[in-house]
Amino acid sequence: MKNQNYEPNDTQTESRTYYDMPDPSSSQDPFSPSGSVPSPEPVHENVIAGIVGAFLFSLAGGVLYFLIYQLGYIAGICGLITVVVSIFGYQLFSGRKNSLKGVIIAIIISILSIVLAEYLGLSYEYYKYFNKELGIPISLTDAIRVTPELLAETEVLAAFLKDLAVALVLGIIASFSSIKNAIAESRNH
Repeated sequence: MKNQNYEPNDTQTESRTYYDMPDPSSSQDPFSPSGSVPSPEPVHENVIAGIVGAFLFSLAGGVLYFLIYQLGYIAGICGLITVVVSIFGYQLFSGRKNSLKGVIIAIIISILSIVLAEYLGLSYEYYKYFNKELGIPISLTDAIRVTPELLAETEVLAAFLKDLAVALVLGIIASFSSIKNAIAESRNH
């Protein structure tokens, strides 16, 4: 049976709130035992592992570049892909996203990978040309060694530099977002 004459006193009424709303301007966390919001711990960046990741992923981009080149297309879009995957590889292996140091390292490794893929693609073209078109048997290593001499020809050099420029420009365009995010992150720390 209910007591219908029950009236709470003043102290009981004041303590009967469902919950206290935290002040939105305070930095206190109502769910934390100490009441303060813990600051996020800085993530340790393993640069050596990041370099390995950037190298491995840019190598995959370079292989894709080489394969597209062999199909007879300008492989410039692979420059974009190589930079993106190289940055991803650095972040994955280093344990840190938006690192300016990591983005710069990944871009440098990507540039080297793109240049190497373009050079090897051209060397392979010469290998096929000498063996199939001219009937002169040479090894792939011989074709790689003779490529600098063939690049001395103005037309060959112009085509090489044009393809390389397209790939590098697209790679630089791909890196703008990562550079911007890394700069913003470095300013916050």
